[in-house]
Amino acid sequence: MAAIDTGNPTHTTFIVNKYDDIDGRRVNQDTPRGRLCFRDANGRMTLPRSAGEADKALYPTDWAKPLNPGPYFLNAGGLNGTTLYPFDDGSLYNQENNFAIDPDVAFQTPWPAAVGPEYEISPLFYDLPVPSGAKCLVWDRGTFTYGSGNYVGGPSAYGISDPVYAATSAGNEGKLTVSGTTAVGFVVDKDVFGPDTITVKLFGSVK
Repeated sequence: MAAIDTGNPTHTTFIVNKYDDIDGRRVNQDTPRGRLCFRDANGRMTLPRSAGEADKALYPTDWAKPLNPGPYFLNAGGLNGTTLYPFDDGSLYNQENNFAIDPDVAFQTPWPAAVGPEYEISPLFYDLPVPSGAKCLVWDRGTFTYGSGNYVGGPSAYGISDPVYAATSAGNEGKLTVSGTTAVGFVVDKDVFGPDTITVKLFGSVK
C-alpha cells in the first residue's frame, strides 16, 4: 500500500516576512500576489506600465482577509467574492442592515447564470490573482520573499545587496527586476524560503 502524502502541493510565490505598515485599497485589474503597484488617480492599486509609473510602484499588493468562512468566489463582490444574489457579501453595510431581494429578480436573471469556480479555502492559498476591482491589502516598507515566476529573469541575476526595480514590460508588470530608473529595494537573502526564492527589503513610501 502506498504511503499517504500529507505534504502541501501548493507552492506560494509571495511571502510577507515583515512589514512596517499596511493599507487597504482595491485593484484596477487582475493582480497576482505580491506585484508592485502604485496608487492611480482613482485611488486604486495599478500595475506599472511605464518608467514613470514604476518609480511610484512601491507597494506589494495581496489578497484581503475574508471576514466570513467559505465558500469563496473569484470576483470583486465582498471579501469572499459573491454568488449571484448573496444575502451577505461580508461588507459592513450588509452586516448592519437587513437584506431584501425583489421577488421579480428571479425573472430578470440572464440564463445560463454562473459565478465561476467555488473554493472552500481562500484563493490566496492557491496563489491566484486578486480579481479586478476586489479589495486588497497594500504592504508598505518591509521584507518580502518572491518565488520563481514573480521576478524577471533567473535567480542568478539577483545578488545579495543588489538593487531591485519594478518591471513594466508586457506580462511582467509589477514583478521584481534587476534594471530600472529608481530602485524600490534590495536583495537580502536567497533560497531561504525554498529553491529559487529571493528575499528583498522594500523601501516603501519612506525611503
